[in-house]
Amino acid sequence: MKVIIFAGAKINDYGFCENYMDGADAVICCDAGMRHAKALGIDPDYIVGDFDSTSPEILEYYKAKNIPIRQFPTRKDETDMELGIFLALELGATELVLFGGIGDRFDHTLANAHYLLSLLKKGVRARLVDDKNCVEVIDKHLTVEGKVGDLVSTIPLSMEVKGITLKGFSYPLTDATLTLDGDYIAVSNVLAEEMATIDISEGYLFVIQSKD
Repeated sequence: MKVIIFAGAKINDYGFCENYMDGADAVICCDAGMRHAKALGIDPDYIVGDFDSTSPEILEYYKAKNIPIRQFPTRKDETDMELGIFLALELGATELVLFGGIGDRFDHTLANAHYLLSLLKKGVRARLVDDKNCVEVIDKHLTVEGKVGDLVSTIPLSMEVKGITLKGFSYPLTDATLTLDGDYIAVSNVLAEEMATIDISEGYLFVIQSKD
């Protein structure tokens, strides 16, 4: 089950969204993420949050459509995006695309990126995306699709990542080891083919497709 989650960080260009939304089974808006759904002309299936960062007009707009809304206190342990993720898991999500989770608040962005690991351990494929980045955490295999020349970085999330093999890249690796405390040789790699593969045997690895 594929679920789209809209959080509140700024999205400068919505043109990238369509490809990621293809085949979605449900859409969840988290607080100010409602403005992104409205900009795209989408009626979400669920809305969650404390609603301290959205406009009352947008909230009333969706209330009038009788969309299920779960409101939480402002003083809470979870971020609004986490509330959306919890709901997605409750619905049975096996794949998540997280929009509006990369923004000016580095603490939120970093927390959202690290949350990908928790989802991976639950068997959920999750991607954190905006108009310039697609961030994913892997522990085994990933096929990367794109255009020749696209940038892809592979950065350790665990202290050590072993058995890294990159094929279809300008700078391939074979059975390499990267460590969290200093090995960044795989930053800004380049696709040499439209379809490349990443394999690891141990650890957790960030895979980040980026545009300048």
